[in-house]
Amino acid sequence: MTSLKPLDKKNAIITGASCGIGRGIAKELASRGANVLITFSTSAILAQDLAQELEEIYGVSTIVIQAQANDPGAPAAIVKAAVEKWGCIDIIVNNAAIREDYDFMDMTPEVWQLQLMANLQFPVFLVKEAVPSFGKAPRIVNLSSSYSQDGHAGCLAYVAAKGAMEAVTRSLSREIGQKYNAIVNCVRPGPVNTELWKRSITEPEVLARWNPLIQNTPAAPRVAEVEDIAQVVGFLVSEDTKWVTGSVINASGGLMFQ
Repeated sequence: MTSLKPLDKKNAIITGASCGIGRGIAKELASRGANVLITFSTSAILAQDLAQELEEIYGVSTIVIQAQANDPGAPAAIVKAAVEKWGCIDIIVNNAAIREDYDFMDMTPEVWQLQLMANLQFPVFLVKEAVPSFGKAPRIVNLSSSYSQDGHAGCLAYVAAKGAMEAVTRSLSREIGQKYNAIVNCVRPGPVNTELWKRSITEPEVLARWNPLIQNTPAAPRVAEVEDIAQVVGFLVSEDTKWVTGSVINASGGLMFQ
């Protein structure tokens, strides 16, 4: 007789799941038995390939939907697709993000608005749309960034949005916690070995800036692998987090402590 997995019969929305950290999270939750809705912005082939992989390997149900994080109609479309197929939503992982680096003096209102809409407004309104269709014990995980803590130069709008997402996590845990039996937490990764990271460190000055920090990371002298972050998210959406909510979890190997 096949034993039940921890997330069997749970339905998860994971935004920006076609690649990078989101892809790793989708695999982690599917391996624990969750059905997975994958959103993507441009990588349709990657998203469809992932959905097929999750269905074939883990036997879960999947949905693939294109959703631009700066589209005001995207949250409603995502929730509608999930509810029509599964009936309810148990897990939301707000992973999708847009980051465009600009010197402060070159930043425009359009740049500011795009990044705050995609990185803050989109995840907040996705949760809002999903509330009426929550399951019995919903779990929300928001993805932040270590940049929100160290105030990284050159990406002010991104830093502002991620810092605000951490504050929203605390407030949202109070807004919907008792009323909907909801648990809301945030994960703050440091550098992660994604394609974006690999491209960024091809610039010698970037690698020179990061290398001393990486070599002194308390857990190990390396950057995180996608699986390191996915496992933290897997814990936070589990039934083991009944008494952990409104928290920002550092997933940086000790690179950042606060």
